[in-house]
Amino acid sequence: MREQHGPLKEQHGHGSRWQQNSRGKQAKPQRYEKQGKQRAHNEQREQREQREQGKPPMISFGNYDLVKRIDVGGMGEVYLAHQRTAFGREVAVKIIRNDLVHDVVARKRFLREAEVNAHLKHEHILSLVEFGEEQGRMFLVTPYISGGTLAQRLERGPMPLSEVHQLFTALVRAVAYIHKRGVVHRDLKPSNILLDYEDGQLNVRLIDFGIASIQGSADNPAPALTQAGHEMATIDYMAPERLDGIAAPSNDIYSLGIILYEMLTGQRPESESERVRLAAPLRYVVEHCTYPHPEDRFHSADQLLNVFEQAYRAVTTPPSASVPTATSQQGQTQTPSTGRYVSDNDVDETPHRMPQLTSLPVVPAVPVAPVVPAPIAPIVASNTQSFNGSDYSDKTTYIGPQHLAGQGQQTATLAPRKPRRRRSLLLVLTLITVAMLFLIGALGYAAFLNSIVATVNIGSQVHTVTEMLTIQAKPGQHSVDSTTSTVPAYIVTSTKTGSQTGNTTGVKCTFLVINCQAAVSFNDIDTLATSIHATLKTQVQQDLTSQEQANGETAVGQVYYSDGNPTSNPSEGTVSSTVTVTLTEQGSVEAIKTQDIQSLARTLLTQKAQQQYGSGYALLDTYTRIGNPVVQSVDASGIVTTQIAVGGVVEYNLSPSVMHSFENAIKGKKQQDASSYLMHQPGIDATTVIVHVSYGDTLPTNINQIHIVPLNPTNIPNVQLPTT
Repeated sequence: MREQHGPLKEQHGHGSRWQQNSRGKQAKPQRYEKQGKQRAHNEQREQREQREQGKPPMISFGNYDLVKRIDVGGMGEVYLAHQRTAFGREVAVKIIRNDLVHDVVARKRFLREAEVNAHLKHEHILSLVEFGEEQGRMFLVTPYISGGTLAQRLERGPMPLSEVHQLFTALVRAVAYIHKRGVVHRDLKPSNILLDYEDGQLNVRLIDFGIASIQGSADNPAPALTQAGHEMATIDYMAPERLDGIAAPSNDIYSLGIILYEMLTGQRPESESERVRLAAPLRYVVEHCTYPHPEDRFHSADQLLNVFEQAYRAVTTPPSASVPTATSQQGQTQTPSTGRYVSDNDVDETPHRMPQLTSLPVVPAVPVAPVVPAPIAPIVASNTQSFNGSDYSDKTTYIGPQHLAGQGQQTATLAPRKPRRRRSLLLVLTLITVAMLFLIGALGYAAFLNSIVATVNIGSQVHTVTEMLTIQAKPGQHSVDSTTSTVPAYIVTSTKTGSQTGNTTGVKCTFLVINCQAAVSFNDIDTLATSIHATLKTQVQQDLTSQEQANGETAVGQVYYSDGNPTSNPSEGTVSSTVTVTLTEQGSVEAIKTQDIQSLARTLLTQKAQQQYGSGYALLDTYTRIGNPVVQSVDASGIVTTQIAVGGVVEYNLSPSVMHSFENAIKGKKQQDASSYLMHQPGIDATTVIVHVSYGDTLPTNINQIHIVPLNPTNIPNVQLPTT
């Protein structure tokens, strides 16, 4: 350990230049010299006491005592350390590697990791304690987690399904959280997932945002720090589109699928033939995470979490009551489906074949004799008049006219009568006259009935409906959903870049104090960057407000700012009397649309009215009152909870179909019966029902002669919005 960190004590530099006095003033050399001597004396005394106690000496690094190195990564070394100003609590200190101290790209990546981690606050993401520069080396400090990494756990083999469910759901929630804030991790792997045993519970902590990407950021490190074809990540967990330089949430979803497979099987996915077969629901989750094309994968981490929960319930749900098995003719037992998901090895893939039919016996043909008509027996009179049993068994014989030839026939002749022509004509004329009179009377009666008209006046019932509704706005939602009472939440971003030129205050001499010239100093750059930062921050805030007003949005929560690194022209140390500093500032804030919430509130108010009074009611636009939404809370996932007061008047809708049904119901009824029927119909104001018949007290039977006139409501109640 002393050999590893010997240079740390020798490089006592002056700390980070960014941590110097903001006014650019240097501390007095005597003060630093005195403090340095006192610190060296204390360190020597501590090391002497540790040697006397048989303990290996700890290395002093700023405010921390480095105990031992616990990990080495691509950009830094991680040490277990004690924080002096926190009563010696254990922390993990990540220090940039000694060979990368002067590597500009490595320093930017290290700074980006600290910057991203500083703006994240989630129970499953390791928080940042401190970031700075000591002895010329950048460092960041996080809580120390002693449970090791997921990679170390997977070296012992696959994990139980319940443990996979506990850890993977927590991991996906952490990824969903960073995605909603525009951050893509891009290096998800088991070695970047810490296991934390706390109060008997196993939990995960996501770490290492060194190559993370911030979507929509003007200073996104992806183009500058990572070029296509030179991607940094572990290839086994890298999404295919990463090779093309694409940074998107689909990168992390692909990595999550590989991690899930490894947790379930204890190994990484190899070729298709060598993969371990999973239960169908779990295989579905893995496949939809790791499809080669991003558009075929889950669209978001929230969708992945939802499907994984369903798959876990499907796999762990116990089977239903057993069903008796059936045995085929061949003696093989066929087991009916239990309704569970099973692996491919449990599925009988033998095709079901139809049994072959045995050939039918051939029936010999029987010759058919020709039909010969039976002889006709002579008709003999029976001696008895009764019907006996032999009559039922006798054959029926056809007797044609030719069989009656020769038999005697008796023909009766009638005497001729005189015609009655005059009496018949008179009867016909009488009948015609009566028919014509009847027809005329019927036509007249029909015309009379058709002249009868019934007029019915009816009015609808009106009611007031008020409600204090709770509506949530969720990030990532694309439309208003009345079933869940949710609307989309939007992320408003603004990026501004500014430059400022000023005189230089530095001095550069050739030989000590000979030939000294004005040069660009760090203080010159820092002073101009501070001035530009304040101006850009105001511009970003104004631009966000303008966007919100133009889109009808209301900001919720605070604005998150992302500061870019200042660039100077000419660079620091260059001989020049002036210097120009350029800085980029980005801000983002979550917002909601008042129109979305008010539109959903109107729909929910209509639904409540129909649930309370019936589906035939509708809101009257003129009397509908909808307040402004009031934000109640914003949780860690960015879900905004609002309350909005709504109220209105609902009226029963007398649609053409409803009035047609009334006409059919009252046709032919007595006037009083028709009035009573209409008064008792739902949605009808009984005080408005008036039935008038032009003749008599019976309504016509033809609905075309019944006219229903809907009346507008006159007594509209006042609407008062509820208050919280």
